[in-house]
Amino acid sequence: MRKWLLVLSLVLAFYLDTVFFNLIGLYGKMRPDVMLAAVVSLGVLMGPAPAAAVGFGIGLLADIFFNKIVGLTSLTYMLSGVAGGLFFHKFYADNLVIPTATAVACAFVKEHILLFASLLAGARPPYFLTFATYILPSILLTGGVCLLIHLFFKKNLYRQLWRQEAIKLE
Repeated sequence: MRKWLLVLSLVLAFYLDTVFFNLIGLYGKMRPDVMLAAVVSLGVLMGPAPAAAVGFGIGLLADIFFNKIVGLTSLTYMLSGVAGGLFFHKFYADNLVIPTATAVACAFVKEHILLFASLLAGARPPYFLTFATYILPSILLTGGVCLLIHLFFKKNLYRQLWRQEAIKLE
């Protein structure tokens, strides 16, 4: 995939995550985490180091512009890239279950890290109500978005990566 297409995809994911889903206001403010899904998919296709770098960078931008605690979102996105990268060269890129399940697990961990941070900041949200009305639907939406993103990246990114690996082997 051309680098500009990857950058454009990440900018679109950033826009969807930070602006679009906040504007349309889904029921209960539940929304998919598009950036996390993109970082996990990149980890499966490109490896842990590039995905962790992309996740840290895009998370740092989100933290600087939209969050009061700088570094927490970037840390979770970086760890999500590493988690996706654990499956790099271990499974076929055609397998859609691996990135989807990894995105769901990473979203679960991310939401609990952010919930714990809000508890440390003094908020006292009811856990089970928050889990049932926000965390669980957001996790499932993130898995569905990761499925679509991985299909797109696989079609546009994986073929070029495969060609580059074949050229290196020759």
